[in-house]
Amino acid sequence: MNQIDFRDNATPLVVRIGNPNLKPWFAETSISTEYKDTRAPRHNYTLSARYSYVHNNVSQSVSFNPSTGVYTYRPENIHGTYDVKARADIFYTLDAGRLWTVENNFDGNFTHWLDHIMLEGETNSNLNAVNTLTLHDGAYIQYNKGGLNVRVTGDIRWRHSEGKMYNFETLNATDFQYGLFVRYTIPVLNTTVSADGNMYSRRGYGSSELNTDDFVLNVSISQPLFKSKLIARIEAFDILHQLSSTQYEVNAQGRTETWCRSLPHYVMAHIIYHFNKNPRKSNRKHE
Repeated sequence: MNQIDFRDNATPLVVRIGNPNLKPWFAETSISTEYKDTRAPRHNYTLSARYSYVHNNVSQSVSFNPSTGVYTYRPENIHGTYDVKARADIFYTLDAGRLWTVENNFDGNFTHWLDHIMLEGETNSNLNAVNTLTLHDGAYIQYNKGGLNVRVTGDIRWRHSEGKMYNFETLNATDFQYGLFVRYTIPVLNTTVSADGNMYSRRGYGSSELNTDDFVLNVSISQPLFKSKLIARIEAFDILHQLSSTQYEVNAQGRTETWCRSLPHYVMAHIIYHFNKNPRKSNRKHE
């Protein structure tokens, strides 16, 4: 549809036109590799990398006529958007009985984004690039024996964004999280009680509303019945009423806060019934 030579002025101050010279094909090329080392009985190592390049992507250019106040949008091809990703996963046990386990996941991502943008005071948009480097590391240490499971977790993500616009403010933002998870199954009764508490923190954002510390506490209890065919479970989510769900995205047009409103604190009951039904055996021969 973008290639059709049309003019849409149904909205007088916002006109959209087609571009017959637009390239009709779009291509994305990816190269990836992965290496796993599983020779050690209690250790696993995985390394992976991926490169993606986008050719003939489509962006909306815009021009402004100051005498009429009309904005005109036209699709244009852009070339050169790419991203590079690398990841390392390490898993190992600390003792011969495999009661203590540790896992660490590290990944990095560099993205080169291109898009049209018109700055204040200009009448035509220009192609702009924003480079974003994201480094992330998540780890946990866990103890698991019988009905007891205890896990300590930590996670940190750092973003660095630079743009070629003269008014682009370099972003250095950090999100980090740490917490504790405990689950215990009471013998004989087979009742399972679990609780987890996590602190979610943000630093380095332009708005003070995003630089927050939110402690989220969840608890649950479950009971199997009728030889574990029926499971009753009650969970309380964010019982301290602290949850705040926010994503922060930086694109080629600058910074964009994306607010994701999640379901607030709640108490929920679950009834789960397990059953198996096998097909009847047939003596009929197949020809």
